[in-house]
Amino acid sequence: MVRTIVHPGEASEPRVLALPCTVRSVRVTFQPGMPVLDAVTQAFAPHGIESAVVTISGGAFDPLIYVMPAPASDGIHAAWYSETHSPEGRGAIETLTFTYGRRDGAPFLHCHGIWHHADGSRHAGHLMPHDAHFAEVVDAEVLAISGAVLDQLDDDETKFKLFTPVPLEGTAAEGGKRGVLCRVKPNAEINAAVEQTAKAAGFERATLHGIGSLVGCDFVDGQHMESFASELFIRNGMVETVNGKMQSSIDIGIVDVDGAIFEGEIVHGRNPVCVTFELLIIEN
Repeated sequence: MVRTIVHPGEASEPRVLALPCTVRSVRVTFQPGMPVLDAVTQAFAPHGIESAVVTISGGAFDPLIYVMPAPASDGIHAAWYSETHSPEGRGAIETLTFTYGRRDGAPFLHCHGIWHHADGSRHAGHLMPHDAHFAEVVDAEVLAISGAVLDQLDDDETKFKLFTPVPLEGTAAEGGKRGVLCRVKPNAEINAAVEQTAKAAGFERATLHGIGSLVGCDFVDGQHMESFASELFIRNGMVETVNGKMQSSIDIGIVDVDGAIFEGEIVHGRNPVCVTFELLIIEN
């Protein structure tokens, strides 16, 4: 039986919100000494980047400020966040992914990752971008999006503000690749959502990038995450046409409500979205 989660509001169609876009790769440098959101916004300004998906491997935060997934206690939401974690000292970045767009007309980002506390212990969660700072100069390869932007909008189903693709007028960047910017809604099976969206876009082969959450998780190697709430990022993802049929593979890093970290390729067809999945599909 496929797992499901019940949110406070009524589910609506379609279960994947998707917009065509153009994606170009840009190399940027983030500076220390300011909140992560400010450092990212400052670095993006010269390139005219209003929305993007970014993966970072290496570097550090100081301070490192984050939360983990947790049960909701407000009687409204289906899932929530833990207390804030603020470990002493530098937090070394192992790998993380963030989506960048806007909230209430101002820049905003949503970041999930794995990092190490100063004592060497390994942790994962949801970065607090107004509070955490880069501890040093950090280089990153940015997937800069034009033609669409992620905008945090009120969602009646989950009662959260969620990054949602909306059109962004402007000329498509030269040399960019075709892409689709998506929000996958709760209980949609993530592999099926990817395959249906890529097929509708006319892609024969594409790479997958983004972050989200799942209702539990089953892995190809036999691991099982029981937690109904989670925070994840895609480590490697692909969708392609095989014998006339779209097939996807998604490798993730994910943390549960107890702070346990799971990693690997997920089982095809058995992993529904919990709250949201912010996804960028890029034709390859």
